[in-house]
Amino acid sequence: MGFDYKNAPPIEVQKKLKEILQQTGGHLTLSSRALSDVEDAIYPGEQIYAIGEGVLNLDMWLILVTDRRILLLCRGLLFGFKSKTIDLEKVSAVTSEPGRMMTTLIIKEGRFNHEISNIHKDAAVIIEKKIKAGLKANEIGMSAEALPEDEHLAKLAELVKKRESRLIDDEEFDREKAKIMEEYISG
Repeated sequence: MGFDYKNAPPIEVQKKLKEILQQTGGHLTLSSRALSDVEDAIYPGEQIYAIGEGVLNLDMWLILVTDRRILLLCRGLLFGFKSKTIDLEKVSAVTSEPGRMMTTLIIKEGRFNHEISNIHKDAAVIIEKKIKAGLKANEIGMSAEALPEDEHLAKLAELVKKRESRLIDDEEFDREKAKIMEEYISG
């Protein structure tokens, strides 16, 4: 079970958010007030995998990659608090255009491209990786935390292709997925 952002004491929430931020590269120029908005914006049971920041539509946004969505939070000077959600199930691709220090992340959602620029390149690599892991987890039907990162992932991806091509049914898919996960867990 993951961290409970809704019921944990505020000091524990802030500690957890700072831990995730460090794992994502630790680059955040927004005030710590931006992190305090997270507790209200997160859904019950939702897990955060990466935190960063970047520029979208000329404003600085806090970027949260969760197990369900990409959540963008902005505390603008003129228009107050704004948020934008990009559901992972609606994301078709994520790419980046690297620069020397900063990167632009391009998230494709249907016909729309969300271009978030000025993301520190270390954070952008992790954010992109976490979004792709979330997409793969949704495709396979498991949580991104449980998603293996080795040859087992390749086997799971092949299994998904077989199911999509109707070479196997859902029941056989579930049996084979369980076998692969058992192999992964037993080492």
